[in-house]
Amino acid sequence: GLDGARALGALKAAPALRTLSVDLEGNEVGAEGAQALAELKDAPALRTLALGFKGGCVGDSGAEALARLRETPALQTLTLDLMNVQHGSDRVGGYGARALAALRTAAVLRTLTLNLRGNLVGDAGAAALAALKCAPALRILTLDLMGNEVGDSGAQALAALKDAASLQTLVLDLELNNVGAPGAQGLVALRQAPALRTLTLDLARNRLGDVGVQALAELKDAPALQTLTLNLAVNQVTCLGAQGLA
Repeated sequence: GLDGARALGALKAAPALRTLSVDLEGNEVGAEGAQALAELKDAPALRTLALGFKGGCVGDSGAEALARLRETPALQTLTLDLMNVQHGSDRVGGYGARALAALRTAAVLRTLTLNLRGNLVGDAGAAALAALKCAPALRILTLDLMGNEVGDSGAQALAALKDAASLQTLVLDLELNNVGAPGAQGLVALRQAPALRTLTLDLARNRLGDVGVQALAELKDAPALQTLTLNLAVNQVTCLGAQGLA
């Protein structure tokens, strides 16, 4: 619980600690627990950090606190699992997403994974997260926004990640949202990302239809893209849409 999270925050004093993984799934640590673990930002040698709060109900204020990890001086790899499994509990919304977008100022961060499944990020939060395009050293980005009430405007906003100059791998999970053909057409702009080699788009259980799926075929014009994975399950696609991808 909260007392345990506070105790773990003391690991910031470990002088040579480079890699730390803490999984608190199923513990009611809440926002205060997240705030306590955000003190790991003062760990002088920490390069790789993974914090799991699945079901921990950290909410917006917890997400805001965790964004302070951008101040960790040597941090190169960060994983934050903020998946929510309890409907109606304290979830990360647009405010929390905007706070997490401040991770773009982490000077040496190369790999970032944000699992926000089952929260309430919405279109405004998705648009805010697109600001991660400004992270100067970011090479690998995973954004899991499954079940976050993201629609076409949110998907279109996320296409701004095309401007991430160093980004080589992007995993964008928008399963079980409300993305239609306009959102898919917007995401096609990711083909302009100059260094992107690996792209995964999970758009399962949305409403793309044939028009949306056909639009995704334009990703063929991505100059550096070597690996492309598209999950288009349950999207009202007919043979016409499938033919458009050929």
